[in-house]
Amino acid sequence: MERWQNKSYLMKKITLFLFLILIRQIVFAQKNEPGYAGVYLTKENFINNRISYKINTGNKGYKLEFPPIADWALEIRSVTPDSVHKFKPGTVYGYYDNGKIYRYAPDDDQYVPEDYYKIVDDKGLIIYTSEFNGGSEHYYSVDLGSPIRRLNYKNLKEDFKTRPEFVSSIKRLNDREVPGDMAKLDDQGNFIVNKIYRETIVK
Repeated sequence: MERWQNKSYLMKKITLFLFLILIRQIVFAQKNEPGYAGVYLTKENFINNRISYKINTGNKGYKLEFPPIADWALEIRSVTPDSVHKFKPGTVYGYYDNGKIYRYAPDDDQYVPEDYYKIVDDKGLIIYTSEFNGGSEHYYSVDLGSPIRRLNYKNLKEDFKTRPEFVSSIKRLNDREVPGDMAKLDDQGNFIVNKIYRETIVK
């Protein structure tokens, strides 16, 4: 009887040991899970979040980069140990870099400077910040395929002239605190303009 009890005790210890090893391996894998980067070659791929050319940046020697500021040309370089793929401005619709998505706006766009714009919110309007050339302003587009514009009351009023409830609500937001600043956040850090959008347009 004692022998069987010892055997049972030993089996429990072995099981616990193997369990702890497994947990450690899972945690290690999660901490070191590699990221990805790549470019969206078409508008369709961008809208559907299908990366056209993807690399694993968790692997040594694989990275997405831009030229030094001295010869700035908004050219994306996808670097691997044995090759460098160059994507000039206008040849891609945007790029993805470890969970962050950027959209390109051309220099002939009448609304914003040529740049890559990072999506910071998509729960209503698509809200962006400029990555390189557009300064500290916020920007928006009605959807992922429409033009990127400065996030201000004038532009929103123009885009949503057939939605008076939305325009009336954002006018009140525009008149609060800093007039013209439509990038105000609530106490949870969410864009108030998108809360209004969801309440008045997406009902």
